[in-house]
Amino acid sequence: MEEKEIKNENKEEISQEEREKNLEKELEELKKREKELEEKLKKLETIARNSNLKVAELQREIEYLKERYRRDMEEQKKYCYERFANDLLEVIDNFERALEYSRKTEDIKSIVLGIEMIYSEMKKIFEKYGIKEIYVEGKEFDPYVAEAVEKVETSEVPPNTVVKVIRRGYYIHDRVLRPARVAVSVAPQEPNEEDKEEIT
Repeated sequence: MEEKEIKNENKEEISQEEREKNLEKELEELKKREKELEEKLKKLETIARNSNLKVAELQREIEYLKERYRRDMEEQKKYCYERFANDLLEVIDNFERALEYSRKTEDIKSIVLGIEMIYSEMKKIFEKYGIKEIYVEGKEFDPYVAEAVEKVETSEVPPNTVVKVIRRGYYIHDRVLRPARVAVSVAPQEPNEEDKEEIT
C-alpha cells in the first residue's frame, strides 16, 4: 500500500512537472507570439504614419493646384481678349487713316471704298474668332435667332416670313451672340363691311 502511495505521489509530481514544463512552453510561445505581434504592430504604425504623411502631402499639392488653377483662370479671364483686341486695333488704325484722308480730299468714291475695305477687314476678324452673321431675310421667322420688332402686311410672301433685317444678328461659334432685329410679314387684313361702305 505504501508503494502504491509513493507511485501515485511520483506520478503526481511527474505530471505536475510536465504541467509546469508545458505551461512554461506555452508561456514562451505566447511571449514569442506577443513579440511577433508587437513587431507587426510597429510595422503597421510605420505604414500608417507614412500613409498619413503622404495624404497630407497630397492634400497640400491639391490645394496648390487649386490655387494655381484659380490664378490661371483669373488671368485667362483678364487677358483672353488680347489677340482679338490686337486685331481690332488694326481696324482702328485703318479708320484713323481713312478719317485723316477724308479730311483732305473731296473724292467721296475713294472714301466709300476705304470704308468698305475696313468693313471687310472687320468681318474677316469676326470670322477668325467664330463670329458669323445670322442670315434670316426671306426665311421663316425663328424666335431663337431673331426678335420681331415690326409687322409688315403683305401677300407677296407667306405670313411669318422675315421681310427686312433692321439690325443684323450674329453667332459666336454655335451660340447666338446677338439676335437679329427684323420685320415679319403678316397676312393683309380683309376690310370688314363698315370699311367697304366707307370706301364707296
